[in-house]
Amino acid sequence: MNSAVQRSYSTVIIGGGIAGVALAYFLARNGETGIVVLEANELASGCTQGSLGGVRQQFSTAPEIELAIRGRNFWTTFESDFDYPCTYYQDGYLLVTGKPETLAALELAAQAQRAAGAPDVEIISADRITDVAPWLSPEGLLGGSYTPLDGRFNPTDGLYGLARAAKNLGVKIREHTRVESINQANSGWLVEAGETISADRVVIASGLSAPAMAKPFGVDLDITPLWLHCGYTTAVAVGQPMPLMIDLDSGLIIEREGEGACVTVSDPTFGPHGKNAVMEQFAELASVRAPIFSEVGMRTTTSAAFDATGGDGHAYVGEIEDGLWVFAGFDGHGTMQGPALAQMLANLMAGKKDPVLDVSMFDPRRIPHGKAEWIRAAKN
Repeated sequence: MNSAVQRSYSTVIIGGGIAGVALAYFLARNGETGIVVLEANELASGCTQGSLGGVRQQFSTAPEIELAIRGRNFWTTFESDFDYPCTYYQDGYLLVTGKPETLAALELAAQAQRAAGAPDVEIISADRITDVAPWLSPEGLLGGSYTPLDGRFNPTDGLYGLARAAKNLGVKIREHTRVESINQANSGWLVEAGETISADRVVIASGLSAPAMAKPFGVDLDITPLWLHCGYTTAVAVGQPMPLMIDLDSGLIIEREGEGACVTVSDPTFGPHGKNAVMEQFAELASVRAPIFSEVGMRTTTSAAFDATGGDGHAYVGEIEDGLWVFAGFDGHGTMQGPALAQMLANLMAGKKDPVLDVSMFDPRRIPHGKAEWIRAAKN
């Protein structure tokens, strides 16, 4: 390896997902120059690829709700703000349960969402579920939480739009550039990536690879892969509303995809080779929860992992050494909340305090005290 410094940048961002590219964009929009994004494979090839693209305000803690509202505002106006095709499908979001304790927790979360300014949050009884999702069976359910203004978008479209905007502001994006090490230098940092790159600032935004990159600096990031195996069906419930539905008791997830649907069962027990088991479990669960799916076929399936976190459920965002930052661990919410967190971080780097959020709660070196945020797109 050539140890001579061949390139020099002000900021090196490691990771070409929505979070890393959004950070590059907001830094450049704040007037910074000399920014490069290094992606080991191709843009959107990591956690962004595994995202369902859901946008929801349904969280249980004030900070996550605030980020969710900002994220929804970002994606609903993305096409007009960035002049780039990225449709926001306002299909709504529906969380259902048959457990009294989970429904009570959803009611408390709804109160927190309304208090934080989230619009149109409804707690609905089992007999109203078919009003918003006619294809869904209320058998065994007690009710759920419904937000009609929420929805979904295509994460790849969003990422490419952000990348174009960042490039237009002078950001360099280098794909197929794998970072091998990060080393402190007298006046900054040296990043080894097939060549030696010098930087004043380095940001680890590499998703599932972030723990290994942060560990040499004494930081243990509780980030592990949660595999999502999705099936894409033929046409189903055409003309009927299909909010993005999560059965919190089983992990069953159904969302609209064209005239068909994207379906999965999100459960931490399924590993990278669990596709067949997931599709079998989907068929079993859907026979009770959504019998209409027994009449459809599967056009294709996909498998990808997102960055599940332990601890308190909040992301890891902050400086771990002078000039070395972490921006990772979104618990599967990186496409939804990544731009909001990226703007917060870009402002923080510019010395601007967030008017609402206490950034210390995202400190990568923090010691979590229990699970704060519990609502996730998985079996809860």
